[in-house]
Amino acid sequence: MVKNIEDYAPPIKFMNILKISIVIAILGIIALFFITQFNKENIVKVEDLKIGQVERITGMVTSVYVSKNDHVFLKVADNTGEVTVVAFKNSNIDTAYELENGDQISVLGRTDEYKGELEIIAKEIQKI
Repeated sequence: MVKNIEDYAPPIKFMNILKISIVIAILGIIALFFITQFNKENIVKVEDLKIGQVERITGMVTSVYVSKNDHVFLKVADNTGEVTVVAFKNSNIDTAYELENGDQISVLGRTDEYKGELEIIAKEIQKI
């Protein structure tokens, strides 16, 4: 009959638990750092956009238009050109409705062609 658990397993001291916890926390932070580094999209210049690619651009908003269907159309310019960015109402990109001319933004989206012009269908828009 078992009388005491210590007969089978030695007691773990508080300091050992603390050391193990600190090591695991540090390893977790290091792992998160590397995961986020590999998940970053490269920022592409407007002149280097390719149809069908999901890419990130940064630039200045030069025009904002909200359609009667609540779709947002932005003109975004960097030092190489200008492109239309479309944020459809159902894409849940609330940031698009708050933008004004002159705002610096970062856009992640799929590059497409509409009426012979490049445009980005936004997946994410962040004000910088």
